[in-house]
Amino acid sequence: MARRIGKDIVQRNKTRLSHISPKTSVRDLWDAVRQLSGQKQSQVVVGVTAGSLNQHYASISTDPGYQPPKRKLTVAGRAGEEEVITEFRMFAILDKLKNTATGLDLLPAWFLRLGAPVFCGPLARLFNKSTATFMIPKQ
Repeated sequence: MARRIGKDIVQRNKTRLSHISPKTSVRDLWDAVRQLSGQKQSQVVVGVTAGSLNQHYASISTDPGYQPPKRKLTVAGRAGEEEVITEFRMFAILDKLKNTATGLDLLPAWFLRLGAPVFCGPLARLFNKSTATFMIPKQ
C-alpha cells in the first residue's frame, strides 16, 4: 500500500513538472519547486527594490566617524633603540664562513674569518642601522 502511495506521489510530481522546459521562465520553475516542497509563494513588498536594499545596507554598514589606525613600524623603533643582530652573532657568522668564491667586495672567506674579531662590531652596527632606518647607509 505504501509503495502504491509513493508511486502516485511520484506520478503527480512528474505531471506538475511536465510543463516546465528550458524555454519557460525561471519563475515557473520556482513555482513548481514551491509546490513540491509545500512552501508558500514569496510575497512581493511594494516599494522595495534591489537598489533600495543595497543603498540601505551601504548606509548602515559604514561608519561616518571612521579614522584609519596609525601606521606602525615593523622593524626597529628608532636608530640605536633596538639591536637586530649582536656583535657576537655577527662574529659567529663571520667565523663560520665556508670557502666560497669572493663576492662583489672581492674579499675571500679566509680573510673575513681571520678578521672576524675586528669586523664584527662595525658590521653589526652597519646592519642594525640599515634595518632601523630602512635604507643602506652610504659608504
